[in-house]
Amino acid sequence: MTDEAESIQIEGEIARLLRPAGAGRVAVDREVRLADLAEALAASHRMDRTPLLPAGTRLFARWRHTAVLVIEETPRVRHLRWSPKTLKSEGAYTEHGLAFPFILYLVGFHQGDFEEMRIYFRTAPLVSEADPLYFPNLWNVQAAESPLARCRACLRGRPEGLERAVGEQAEDLIEYFWGTGFNLDIEDNCFDRAQSRDPRIATLEAWEAASRADPLFPLSVPWEPVGLTLGQALDHWRRHGDHGRPIEKASDVADVMYRLREAG
Repeated sequence: MTDEAESIQIEGEIARLLRPAGAGRVAVDREVRLADLAEALAASHRMDRTPLLPAGTRLFARWRHTAVLVIEETPRVRHLRWSPKTLKSEGAYTEHGLAFPFILYLVGFHQGDFEEMRIYFRTAPLVSEADPLYFPNLWNVQAAESPLARCRACLRGRPEGLERAVGEQAEDLIEYFWGTGFNLDIEDNCFDRAQSRDPRIATLEAWEAASRADPLFPLSVPWEPVGLTLGQALDHWRRHGDHGRPIEKASDVADVMYRLREAG
């Protein structure tokens, strides 16, 4: 069976994907609401507007089917749950008040579906895409040398409601990241990598004590550069993350239809 044999039938409020069934017959392979199909096709190609974006969004980058929200969070003290547990051992969670510098979240989506989130630190607000990025010191963020894995947040599951607009998803994903608890599941993590940068972040206890003494102390920590500017990080994402195809034939529409709930 070839892609060319597929066809789309629209009747009233229903769109059907038809395939040959032998002896000159065709079978309905997929049936969806026409309104859902039209919305999905428009959302994946519309470039005349941006979605509603969450507070702190500094940049919305989009290339065909890939989109990245760059969200900046100002310095603050967060109350985190932490446990010494690993993938092979258990441990109780305790709460700690920890100060943070400026945080950049790069939240990526493909055709509206969440793909991954990367987290970086900075000691000043963003001014341009030429601004450098720095490693965070978080346990649930990868410190791998590979650019494809570096600074990737481990979300340990997914929050509910990810079928909504990307702006709403991004807000939920960030809160989910902070709320699920931190531990030692990731061996090559950013906390271990950052410990030697400053005695105030050498241990959890030192970090908490420094946060009580001066909530803005992270702005004076010599964080390790990632080796990328914001613009370079986005370019890397574009090169490696945008594999979308234009709608050119029935099989391309069929791919969209398979992601939709069937009518009826």
